[in-house]
Amino acid sequence: MKSMNILLVNEAGCFAPGVTALAKALCSRHRIVIVAPLQPQMNSGHRLTTSNHPLRVRQYYALNKVKIFSVNGTPCDCVTLALDKILLSKPDLIISGISSRNNRGEHIYSSGVVSAAIEGTIQGIPSIALNAKVRDVTDEKNFQSIANAFAKKLPYLMAHMPPNTTLNVNYPEKFMGSKVICTHLTTDMIDNRYECEINPFGNTFYWLKVSQLGFPLSALEQKGDVYQLKKGFITVTPLKLDLTNKEAIKIIQSGGITL
Repeated sequence: MKSMNILLVNEAGCFAPGVTALAKALCSRHRIVIVAPLQPQMNSGHRLTTSNHPLRVRQYYALNKVKIFSVNGTPCDCVTLALDKILLSKPDLIISGISSRNNRGEHIYSSGVVSAAIEGTIQGIPSIALNAKVRDVTDEKNFQSIANAFAKKLPYLMAHMPPNTTLNVNYPEKFMGSKVICTHLTTDMIDNRYECEINPFGNTFYWLKVSQLGFPLSALEQKGDVYQLKKGFITVTPLKLDLTNKEAIKIIQSGGITL
């Protein structure tokens, strides 16, 4: 595989262990630029900052031949701003991650890591979201083995990258490099529930329980990404941009609907 210009983004911050490990694994063969949030932006989804909140950029040099830019915005802000103003030319590839948790099933819609990769695909750049289940998120060594393993798989992924598709890659906590499977998203996983508390002043507050830490047993029956991760497989899920339910179009049109 030829050397590429690669843009790295994430949601954990521009100096987070995951993106640092990924840069180290790739910079010997490729030209790497990191553009990432100044502060963690977990669960930011596909949010873009509007004009009433101007974005600021700072540049750092922290790794060998790797430029690092911080943005006081979301992961999607980092992608769009990098492509429009920061980078001198469009990258050959965008990699978002490494996330310190698996983004599987319906949880991809709230993930800043997956959303940033999807934004890259929208902008016409081949893009990959890279996620892993990591216990100690402060230790870069826990990410380095994943980054090194991913770097070895990258030539294959690039050779088989479909157009207009984001690849969502998940590593289980314990993985073997040869156990890779292409699979689908798991559905019917989210059950958002809130805790209600009243403070001493009588004000009511609601706290969202972190539902993504678990999933119903029925999710395993679908044998999608959740099931395969549980079996120890590295999962690759191709995500398409067009969310249109084409069968529903036929059903609605057959009823003679008029607006």
